[in-house]
Amino acid sequence: MSDLDLTSFTLDPPGRIAVIGAGPLGVETALYGRFLGYDINVYESRGVASSLLSTEDRDLPLLPDRSLSNLAVQALLTQTETISLTFPVTLHEWANNYLIQLTQTDLLQGRVHIDCEIRSIETCPVEGDEEVIPPDFQLSFVDSNGNAKKETHECVIVATGSEVRFAMPEPDVTPYLFRVGGTGYETWEESLQVGFREIVSIFAGLGERPGLDLYRPRRV
Repeated sequence: MSDLDLTSFTLDPPGRIAVIGAGPLGVETALYGRFLGYDINVYESRGVASSLLSTEDRDLPLLPDRSLSNLAVQALLTQTETISLTFPVTLHEWANNYLIQLTQTDLLQGRVHIDCEIRSIETCPVEGDEEVIPPDFQLSFVDSNGNAKKETHECVIVATGSEVRFAMPEPDVTPYLFRVGGTGYETWEESLQVGFREIVSIFAGLGERPGLDLYRPRRV
């Protein structure tokens, strides 16, 4: 696989995509994909935004109006009767009032599976010419009831930051396997904004539309 041009592989909606992790970038990734019509499922080993809720309720370490994408704001506004949203000022407000609420909007409702521990991600061949058709991905996990399960997706986006507790192929040489977010950024805001750009790049590539950017402000 190392000789493949990873930019040459596309996936049209409603292609089946797994997002691993339901932190800020995982939720935003899933929302972006749903806006484009993809069949998205999110797998989270603990709970939505658990890393934020497990910390002391500190002031938001980034500009409040940059804590959510315009797509997230749009999705929330369609579910509320209020004219405008008050942006979060603490970590717990961000998690409880926004990220968790986003998973309950029409676009993501029923698609976020919490307490699902991924054990491994493996490639599985697709019937046809292996040199032309890259393999799908088989996710092995334990669900919230303790049952071992396997599910197959055409694309996987890992949004667990730098922490990966399961075996998986190398994203840099595996078509349709991506990572969003990571470490090495000076601020949370920088990490989030870089993550947004990675989301845009992934879906622009899948759609073979280099100029596709749902975060770009619309002309009025």
